[in-house]
Amino acid sequence: MTTKPESRFWKRIKNKFTKITLTRIEAVTPLGLPDILAVYKLRDKRRGQFWIELKVTKGNQIGLSSGQISWHMSHNTNGGCSFIMATPLGGGGVSIFSGARALSLAKEGLSLEPCALFPEPCAWTDLETWLIDHVT
Repeated sequence: MTTKPESRFWKRIKNKFTKITLTRIEAVTPLGLPDILAVYKLRDKRRGQFWIELKVTKGNQIGLSSGQISWHMSHNTNGGCSFIMATPLGGGGVSIFSGARALSLAKEGLSLEPCALFPEPCAWTDLETWLIDHVT
């Protein structure tokens, strides 16, 4: 049995952060709900949460469904925070896109400039800090 690319991506990132706890949502869920709920609590009492959609890409296309686009757009419009984290099939860095840009990302694919790019080997601590710093 082969493992889906997003499952391999999840296994790659699930234990990389020390300040953020990641929970993968794998049960039957509402249409478009992202793959991961991320929560954090820092020593200075700051705390928060955000969602992450994992995407493994072949070529330029990201492959967001209409339900995923709708969920990200609605969630961000209503004050929530979400990100789309993409990596090429076979590795090669991690690109971060704001969920608020889901429609543009679906149309433009990887030609849309990411909010952040973490090349291989990925600096996971820097990526974690970037995520916390960019939660709205």
